[in-house]
Amino acid sequence: MRQQISVIRLAERVKTQRGNRTQGDIEQLTGINRQVIGRIESGKHIPSVPQLNRLLDVLEINFSEILENKEQNVFVAMMGEARTPVEKEGFEKMVSMMLCLRKYERLKGVTHE
Repeated sequence: MRQQISVIRLAERVKTQRGNRTQGDIEQLTGINRQVIGRIESGKHIPSVPQLNRLLDVLEINFSEILENKEQNVFVAMMGEARTPVEKEGFEKMVSMMLCLRKYERLKGVTHE
């Protein structure tokens, strides 16, 4: 599965982790121009890989904190949470019933808007 960096999450984390330090302070620590740091914080600039690595290191940001949140299929998530064969069977029955209901609704022309 391919994951992407969220420009919005990166901007939020950089602003938060910078704290009371100025963009100039971060410039001195990372070598990244303060105007570029401002553009990153506003979500208008995607840093290069070396810049990103320096920012994450200096600001102690975990890479996973800036990744896009991809919604996982709820049924797959629920199946993964099944702890016993009985729970797994129950989830399978529920999914089967929901799929049957959806098929029935399509045949009848029912829509959910």
